[in-house]
Amino acid sequence: MLLRELRETYRRELQQFYSREETDEIFYRLLDRYLQLPRFVLGLEPEKVLHREGEQPLFEALARLKEHEPVQYIIGQAHFMNMVLNVNPSVLIPRPETEELVHWIIDSHDFSHGRVLDLGTGSGCIALALARKWPGAMVLGMDLSAEALETAGSNARALGVGVHFQQGDMCQPLQDPEPFDLIVSNPPYIPADHKPGLDAHVQGQEPDNALFAPEGLPLHFYACMVARAAESLKDGGWVYAEVHRDYADAVCGLFREAGLTGIQLKKDIFGNPRMVRGCQQPKQN
Repeated sequence: MLLRELRETYRRELQQFYSREETDEIFYRLLDRYLQLPRFVLGLEPEKVLHREGEQPLFEALARLKEHEPVQYIIGQAHFMNMVLNVNPSVLIPRPETEELVHWIIDSHDFSHGRVLDLGTGSGCIALALARKWPGAMVLGMDLSAEALETAGSNARALGVGVHFQQGDMCQPLQDPEPFDLIVSNPPYIPADHKPGLDAHVQGQEPDNALFAPEGLPLHFYACMVARAAESLKDGGWVYAEVHRDYADAVCGLFREAGLTGIQLKKDIFGNPRMVRGCQQPKQN
């Protein structure tokens, strides 16, 4: 089959699931992963012939895509902050909005010799990005899932980045007695009743425990965050969180009620309110 014919097959077979632009991006990623062909090869060699051994992994991937499996799980990789991370169905696929959260942190602070806590670390994307920026910092990534921590650990080893990982529940007191300069989290925040409206390549594919807040409790994990801040954040330390756009103001209110100051709500590149931060004030004696 010619390379351009295979791309047309992808466009035709996936048109009900993805836009043409999304389909082409998926196709180029698979070409790079399985055949080590750069995306510009179609412009230079549209008549390039793919033999059966080259076609097979691409047709197998197409079948999986039609079953709504995300391309990141198919190839086992996702890109985040100039890193290539291992991902699998035990962890959330890193999103561009989370990159924006990390950029906001590193543009605002220098914790190069501080202590950083990432609650609900998943693939380790936030913790690893911050540890690469601040190699002298002590960065701890916590997650309830042993499978997620195994993936995060493999990413740290592959990247040669020093991050400590610990299994734990973000809604329980921390085991580490030393206070932190920064607590950050992209917690499960999608309301449970929104699940039926999600795209098929998210619903039933990515882990529910990384996506959804408990039913009827959309602020549950943010309440856990501020509780951890009250007990484990240094005076003058910061809390950063990614939020659901429908609950951004409510999270700001929760931060305010917890005594955090300097509260700021930040919009993402699409104009949606998606990030909140607050500062811990000195505790009264």
